[in-house]
Amino acid sequence: MTTSQLAGAFDALLASNPAELGVAPGLTPTSIQLNDVTVAAATRPARGLAPTLVFLHGWQDNLASFHPLIPLLPQEYGVLLFDWPGHGLSEHKKGDHYYPFFDYLDSLHQVLNHALLSPNEERGPLILVGHSLGGLVASCYAASFPTSINGMISIEALGPIVEPEHKITERIAKSLNQRLNSAQKRPRIFDSAVKALQLRASINKVASEQLMPLVARGIQRCDGGVSWRHDPKLRNEPLYRMAPGHGESIIKSIECPVLAIRATDGYPALRAADAEQRTRWFRQLTLVELPGTHHCHLQQPQQTVSLITDFVTKIQTRT
Repeated sequence: MTTSQLAGAFDALLASNPAELGVAPGLTPTSIQLNDVTVAAATRPARGLAPTLVFLHGWQDNLASFHPLIPLLPQEYGVLLFDWPGHGLSEHKKGDHYYPFFDYLDSLHQVLNHALLSPNEERGPLILVGHSLGGLVASCYAASFPTSINGMISIEALGPIVEPEHKITERIAKSLNQRLNSAQKRPRIFDSAVKALQLRASINKVASEQLMPLVARGIQRCDGGVSWRHDPKLRNEPLYRMAPGHGESIIKSIECPVLAIRATDGYPALRAADAEQRTRWFRQLTLVELPGTHHCHLQQPQQTVSLITDFVTKIQTRT
């Protein structure tokens, strides 16, 4: 596809109803009111006692990260996707809020206890599907609520990120200085939407065509062109990360079956010796590699869905 053809296709996508940007066919756009913000979501109810899959996207992504997977899933599966606060079409948190990791757990807990997922009648298995940041959150949640989660699928993530204890003061100082300096930065503006798309494709090493739904949901019109829609404060380093012992304790507390999908050209840390040690802490782990980069699920949607459905089918036979 030439640049002009790409620009034409992308502009046509951007002309869609804003609430439907990046929402796969067959899903209903909606919103969920949390304690402090409203998050944008898309849903499809499960048929009978079929499983419900809750998709959790990565940092500075949005629910359209899973766009190519949804049409390939069995139609009886229930599906819930949402944009994390500060991402996609969800509201930004007010004031001097920098999105600490544990707040994502709080947001997920509120979503899972919302009326959309709390019907009076009996429900089928509940499966968390997380990519990158979403996989980190899913692992901590599954460990903390072992009777609520029947299975977990983690794409390019293998438990929470940890850091040696002696790094804590260095991290605090760096993060606070970054916050001070970032307040002076102006948002980046692109004179055309396709330039934002091409930059994101270059950074993620993914074809522009595969990223169109995600980027369409992640940009907004502004004076001079387009800018990223997510909250700029997301770019700041966290003040705190868990110590290695905390990560080990969390992984060992995950009782449900886990499918971990790792990319052949993804994050190097997921193929390091520490990651191999982590695999031995899971009680029920299936580890699979897919060709591709950090967003391998966008590059290999059919293979990803085949792995997911095989995994979910095994869980259904156990419940």
